[in-house]
Amino acid sequence: MTTPVPSAAETGGYVVQLSAQKTPEEARASFRAMQSKYPSVLSDRQVLVKKKDLGAKGIYYGSQVGPFASRDSAIQLCESLKAAGGNCLVQKN
Repeated sequence: MTTPVPSAAETGGYVVQLSAQKTPEEARASFRAMQSKYPSVLSDRQVLVKKKDLGAKGIYYGSQVGPFASRDSAIQLCESLKAAGGNCLVQKN
């Protein structure tokens, strides 16, 4: 039995994290709210929900967009979002 090889989109590049929530549904809802608030930056983006185990703090689900081929591309989107009044951070995917 062979293990499928993840694509570069799943393993490479960078993502922009918008928020972290306690459930996948809350992460998607948070993204939709940000997309409505910042349409000039996020209107053409799809949400990526990524599970993160923060140990004693519990499990969180990151609301992210990307992946981006380069760190500079991710930073550019994050800076555009910050200029519009939002918050974000760039992470390696």
